[in-house]
Amino acid sequence: MIRLEQVTRTWPGATRPAVRVDLEVKQGELLVLLGESGCGKTTCLKLINRLVEPTSGRVLLGGVDVASLDPDTLRRGIGYAIQGVGLFPHLTVAQNVAVVPGLLGWSRAEIDRRVEELLELVGLPPATVRDRLPATLSGGQAQRVGVARALAARPKVMLLDEPFGAVDPLTRDTLQLEYRRLHSQLGVTTVMVTHDMTEALLLADRIAVMHEGEVVGLGSATELLRGPSHPQVERLLGTPRRQAQALAHLLEGVAP
Repeated sequence: MIRLEQVTRTWPGATRPAVRVDLEVKQGELLVLLGESGCGKTTCLKLINRLVEPTSGRVLLGGVDVASLDPDTLRRGIGYAIQGVGLFPHLTVAQNVAVVPGLLGWSRAEIDRRVEELLELVGLPPATVRDRLPATLSGGQAQRVGVARALAARPKVMLLDEPFGAVDPLTRDTLQLEYRRLHSQLGVTTVMVTHDMTEALLLADRIAVMHEGEVVGLGSATELLRGPSHPQVERLLGTPRRQAQALAHLLEGVAP
């Protein structure tokens, strides 16, 4: 579905590539790009929708080189949700969700139906929220609107950049579960960026661990937990392992 084929990206003035990746994302897969800040995760995401152009190599979407596509047309067919949501503050919830369908020339009736459908899908009652401004929403509500907006034009591909990082832990857990459900229900292909190993382990079909611009580990959660092959993978796995052990110890102390 998505292929980054021998892709590099070197920033002006740099002596080495910021990203050097060869990676394939299967149709219907939820692939997580995992790693510390500055490792190239977000750059990889932006290479897919041409917010960043490769220095060398090709990015293929459904077998088509994205460099051959008009950037605006490409982006309107890809859902994109980021940390902090990025909703237009002067537009209502309904108007935010309707932005891309409006650009694509959908009829007013089609847009209204789609807004209603999506708000229901992400667990927001349309009658309650559709006419509210983003500033009146909770963090979790705003993040749900951001996901609804990304899904508005029925994209086959969703790109998520730390989408749940700005909300409290309980809301984050709910949003993670809801997005995993939506991903499976809608049959989209998702590439998600996170630096949270636990989030990656719980959500991903496969995890691509990145370090200094390269993929140093790739596999399912089980595969990575069984046999990490790179020190960075082992280091990232250390945190959820320690947390699981500490939690197990605490639970033993309160068991009936």
